Amino acid sequence: MMPTRRRLRLPVLALLLVLGACMGKDEQALEQELSRDHGPAVLGFPTEDHKTLRVVFPSSPVVERADSARRTFARKVAAHVRDRYPGYKALDKVIIAFPTRKEMAAVAVEHVAASYTFTRAELDAPTP
Repeated sequence: MMPTRRRLRLPVLALLLVLGACMGKDEQALEQELSRDHGPAVLGFPTEDHKTLRVVFPSSPVVERADSARRTFARKVAAHVRDRYPGYKALDKVIIAFPTRKEMAAVAVEHVAASYTFTRAELDAPTP
């Protein structure tokens, strides 16, 4: 295993444990599905009203792809949230974020390499 990945393991694990303890069963199930289907994922609500769901992929190789490929992947994940998350109807938007390795080493997922926001209106419309 590369030294950088070893250093990231503990902060990412700590982040997953903290966020996991704050979530309900539906959110935990969705996080497990997304992690299984798309790689390690962390879910959270960045606002107190829980109207926004943020999905962070802390170690996704997608971060290194072109913007169009990241956007396509993010839209696919947001559609998965729309189709599989029972609390989706209470959301205003879904944010899919990809932090850089440097940001993950600092455990600062507030600043990301790429972030894509999808409103309910965008997700409920037919896929282009």
